[in-house]
Amino acid sequence: MKKVALIFAALLMLLPLALGAQVLVDDDFETIGDWVPGFGEWGIRGGLLIQRDTETGLARIDRMVPQTGEIEIAFNVRYEAGGFADQISLATGQLHGGFGIHVGVENPPLGRLAWGAGDSYLLWLNLDTRAETMQESMDEHFGFRAQVYESTSNANMELTPLNVDIQAALATIGVDLGLEDLDQFLGAQVPMKIRVNYDTGRILVMDPTNPSTWFYFDVEPSVLRGNYVSFRTNSLAVSFGDFRVTGR
Repeated sequence: MKKVALIFAALLMLLPLALGAQVLVDDDFETIGDWVPGFGEWGIRGGLLIQRDTETGLARIDRMVPQTGEIEIAFNVRYEAGGFADQISLATGQLHGGFGIHVGVENPPLGRLAWGAGDSYLLWLNLDTRAETMQESMDEHFGFRAQVYESTSNANMELTPLNVDIQAALATIGVDLGLEDLDQFLGAQVPMKIRVNYDTGRILVMDPTNPSTWFYFDVEPSVLRGNYVSFRTNSLAVSFGDFRVTGR
């Protein structure tokens, strides 16, 4: 992992892809289409792709997507249920759940349960406020975090040094985000945009609360040579909508 930074993306920085973009994938989820469930309770409801299992940590679904040059992946995500073990955990703020997307997946475990997803990077949002996670061996996962995992096979995946405390990162630019502020996103379709340059390994992720703010980081481009993407969830029921991929 080379570096990570928080940047303000000017319109001119984003314009080149928009001008030369071609639509590669446009899924409205009237049907499951080309998505292949791997594990979890996946289905279609009201134009959304939904994963209903609130207990599994390994829910995953895969789709073939052309991935060369530079592409933008856009979709909406909505919390449906889960993220806590029981009502006592909810009342005491002991929360745990996450979702993310693998990019550049080579040789995914189509239709099967797996920890990893071939050769790929998993871009992951994780919320974990459980007391046991504050222990020294687990504290790298505590709080609200943006994380990147490198998957080297269907059985092996490790957290990279890119492990950002989102609250702390936003505080450096004067944004005070408390965990209670996340309540406003419950039940809302939150827009996500990710740009991946497969030649350089640079990945940009839009801040869904402020489209002019983007995180960027660099990964090893040779890991991104696959032609699948994979959604996955952990301890959450989540729905996805309006999946669109453009590239040039």
